[in-house]
Amino acid sequence: MTALPRTPVLYLLLALAAGLAASPARAQSAVAEGQKLAFDRGKGNCLTCHVIKGGDLPGTIGPELKDIKSKYPDRNELVAIIFDETKRNPQTMMPPFGRNRILTEQEISAIVDFLQTL
Repeated sequence: MTALPRTPVLYLLLALAAGLAASPARAQSAVAEGQKLAFDRGKGNCLTCHVIKGGDLPGTIGPELKDIKSKYPDRNELVAIIFDETKRNPQTMMPPFGRNRILTEQEISAIVDFLQTL
């Protein structure tokens, strides 16, 4: 019986460990980026219509954004709302951020990451 080559196994374990260690940092980065976008008056601009904890000069057109993860446990539903809420609610005043290319899919994903922390 031959011994298993240890070097590839060691590299695989190191890569997995590095990936696991980087995941929380990446998640925190996405949340911070999402908050920045949500509060940016020239981009996400969520504060124009919504009250969001930590935001200043919020609007009152839309609902307060809190307890989002319990209201929308399916992340994809929240992504779809931000991308184009008119599909679900044709009478909405919310701009279709994705359809109108105000936000990219990555930006919408970051905002969802942030909103799910509220």
